[in-house]
Amino acid sequence: MNIKELPIFMLSSFGHAGVDWTHSLLDNHSQILIMPAFSFFRTIYKLEKINKIDLKKFENSKYASKILTDLFYKDAAYYNTKRRQFIFNKEQREIFQNELEVFFDNNNENVIKKLFYGLHVAFCKVHNIDLHKKKCIVMHEHVAWHYEKYIKYFDAKAILIFRDPKAVLGGGILRMKSSNVSKKIQSNQMDTMILHMVSAFNIYLKRKGSNKVFSLQNEKMHIDLNLEMKKLCIWMNIEFENSLLKQTFLGNNWLGESSYLAVDELDKLPPENYYNAEEVKKRWKTILLSKDILLVEVIFRKFIKEFNYPFENKINLLNIFYGYLSFFFRYQFQEKYFLNKYLIIMRNLIRRISIVVFKEKVTNIFNFR
Repeated sequence: MNIKELPIFMLSSFGHAGVDWTHSLLDNHSQILIMPAFSFFRTIYKLEKINKIDLKKFENSKYASKILTDLFYKDAAYYNTKRRQFIFNKEQREIFQNELEVFFDNNNENVIKKLFYGLHVAFCKVHNIDLHKKKCIVMHEHVAWHYEKYIKYFDAKAILIFRDPKAVLGGGILRMKSSNVSKKIQSNQMDTMILHMVSAFNIYLKRKGSNKVFSLQNEKMHIDLNLEMKKLCIWMNIEFENSLLKQTFLGNNWLGESSYLAVDELDKLPPENYYNAEEVKKRWKTILLSKDILLVEVIFRKFIKEFNYPFENKINLLNIFYGYLSFFFRYQFQEKYFLNKYLIIMRNLIRRISIVVFKEKVTNIFNFR
């Protein structure tokens, strides 16, 4: 089997919608080649913008293979969780690096394709995965706006997971507060979260009904996972397997994650009926203020209508005005102000207007990843 002949699916969404959970369900399917959640184009961004590496240097196979292997093996702060780690010891590290180098030496594709396919081939070698049994590749991409690149390089399709935006914002606010030293939400965190949601829904709307995008709803999956996974299998042209009903990473059981129960991954199963719709609503109602609920319902009113989520507010002209006002001017906190505070607030206002008006282009204007 030539790995380049396998159709590619981008699995994506936004934080707290259930994309890691969906990944864990696809993990152990015999016909799916899926690596742990490292996000290919987000990794490219990290290499270029944060590590300041010129990808032209990756024409040197020894250099490329070492940089990439070190990234996945040594970056313990990011790649040591169960859902992300896939190089566990020095022996696997050596195999991974050697396979990458061989692949780079024997392929003349552009650097993006060489990276994508080379990483998957090396991953298969490390974990003794038989490519001949695979019918597709699924890549978990944390940020949905990278889908345009998947179209450009791989003519890929997208699997997008959606959830009631109020539940998403509730989990996001709780996670942001718990992870920040100040226990306050920073302006860029709120903007990034809203942009992630706007981008995923925009991708869905642009290609709705085209067979390029398949949408899953978190709530429907919790009601009847068997049915939703069977629908997905038909669309992906793969067979249904019972593994799609079990949470694993690299075939090992995974207990999930929840901002309400842990900082990151869970170490024990959540309570029974934890994901029942009424229980979920009770949780986000303890986190969101009335202004937060109005904010998210106004910005995502089309999203909410499209997926038949309930509104807590009447969406009239006055509430639309107050909802946008809340988004534009609330959550202005920063840990440090490197410029005049009022200039920062003006910058934030421009950024937030850009998020709701320009959607796709805003990622090229501001530093989002």
